[in-house]
Amino acid sequence: MAEHPLWDPEQDTLPWAEQRERQLRAFDGMVERLRSHSVWRDRLASVPGTMTDPGLLDVPFTRKDELRAAQSETSEAQPLGAFQLVDRHELAQITSSSGTTGAPTYFGLTREDRRRWDRAIANAYRTAGVGPGEVVAHTTGMAIVAGGLPYADGIREAGGTLAWIGGQTTPRMAMAMERLRVSVLVATASFSAHFAQRCAEELGRPASGLSVRTVIAGGEPGAGVPHIRQGIMDAWGATRVSEFMGLGDVLPALWAECAVGQGMHFTAAPDVLVELIDPATEERVPWEPGATGEAVYTTLRREAFAVVRFRSGDQLQVTGVACACGRTAPTVRCVGRTDDMLIYKAMNVYPSAIREVALDVAGAALTGTMRIRKDTASQVRFDDPIPLEAELRPGLDASGVRETLRRAEEEIRRRLRVRVGIEALAAGRIPVGEYKNALTYVKEGS
Repeated sequence: MAEHPLWDPEQDTLPWAEQRERQLRAFDGMVERLRSHSVWRDRLASVPGTMTDPGLLDVPFTRKDELRAAQSETSEAQPLGAFQLVDRHELAQITSSSGTTGAPTYFGLTREDRRRWDRAIANAYRTAGVGPGEVVAHTTGMAIVAGGLPYADGIREAGGTLAWIGGQTTPRMAMAMERLRVSVLVATASFSAHFAQRCAEELGRPASGLSVRTVIAGGEPGAGVPHIRQGIMDAWGATRVSEFMGLGDVLPALWAECAVGQGMHFTAAPDVLVELIDPATEERVPWEPGATGEAVYTTLRREAFAVVRFRSGDQLQVTGVACACGRTAPTVRCVGRTDDMLIYKAMNVYPSAIREVALDVAGAALTGTMRIRKDTASQVRFDDPIPLEAELRPGLDASGVRETLRRAEEEIRRRLRVRVGIEALAAGRIPVGEYKNALTYVKEGS
């Protein structure tokens, strides 16, 4: 296949340290531009004119609640609130966060921002397996969110044939998958497995008999978990699952997994600077295999709405700093979110870690769809075993897998030092949506 004209080898193969130096020079230019804006003037007053990597640690963070608070008061001139950087007449598009962790926030793009977004998102999709000749099914039905229209534009920019099937009834979506001979499916990890089952029901034959060979899964952690990944591949007859991640606050596609499949590469280097920090001490975490930290992002060239050292809440684990594909950016897995953290007595734990251990032990009995039940939306602490609802594979019942689930509970206690109580549910009992499915929920009546 001919190389796509927008492929930029230098972006993907430039040594990481050299890429960092370029980003720091771009950071200087961005700060100089922001100093003339009323919101940023005081926040950046102590930032030197020439930034160094250690010097980044002295730059104040931007937090999600600050962006939300700034949008509580808007005006005709500033529909995006105090952080809006350009005149409203320069806004070409408005996007939204998903609102899964609170009220949605809105972000603007100028025409130049849109051009850069298209290019950056396209690079992520190319990394994940999209190119000319691929028919790509985009399953979200919400155009305004980061994973809506921006993803559609990026798929086209990567050279793929966009089939935006989301937002229709399941029978119509299934029919489109068959008739259009879709080769790449873009969905969340949980929806991709659920949708395979629904396609089989609607079409009267397994989804593995369709044309899907690559599944690009984002919006939630999970596609990197071996049992979930294999389940998705088996359900679709796919040869590749590529994990994908971004943030509307920063750029909708920041990380994407190459064909090697050992983690997601950072694919947005010209436009975004990323750091890893310890969320408790706020100190730097090095890009070394096995290191874990919270991702902090700075937009380097965004005109309409910038963020500086944005605390994402995403906890990343570095899986490598060299890759057989030739890309030089580190690879990572997302292991959870800071605001998803639960506490069992004195131990902290991410729901995604509980799920991964449960699947390691009981993957043959479980579909991979599970969730933790909370008494209230604000509950973080558990003194009794954490209730974990888990769907059984079709044809199994709770009595037949009781010993397997008991062993999973014991392994979770051994590895994570927390106790859980696994409650077996029939397949299909846990609701699955097409966009960002949470691993925790509040029980009815609470």
